[in-house]
Amino acid sequence: MRQEDEQPRERPAEHRRRTRRAERHATSQAIHVLDGDDLDAVVPVRSIHDVGHKTSPAPRSAKAGRRDGFKVWKTSFWKRRTSIRRARAVAERQVDEE
Repeated sequence: MRQEDEQPRERPAEHRRRTRRAERHATSQAIHVLDGDDLDAVVPVRSIHDVGHKTSPAPRSAKAGRRDGFKVWKTSFWKRRTSIRRARAVAERQVDEE
């Protein structure tokens, strides 16, 4: 067994947090010892973290005849709303007929 296997693996979020903090510390030290005016030459480049990021799923194509987005008319509130309106309209028709 190798030494890497014996050590517990670091969570990706902890790795990003630790390395970013180390980069900020190195930048701070570089700025404090800056003698010239060229700040870009002294400040180290930020690394790109690709460890632990979730990749987006592949975009799915919509089925034929389907609309995208949230379907309001399928919610229980919407169904209750239409049934209340229907009952109110029936009651108004009954009052008008009398």
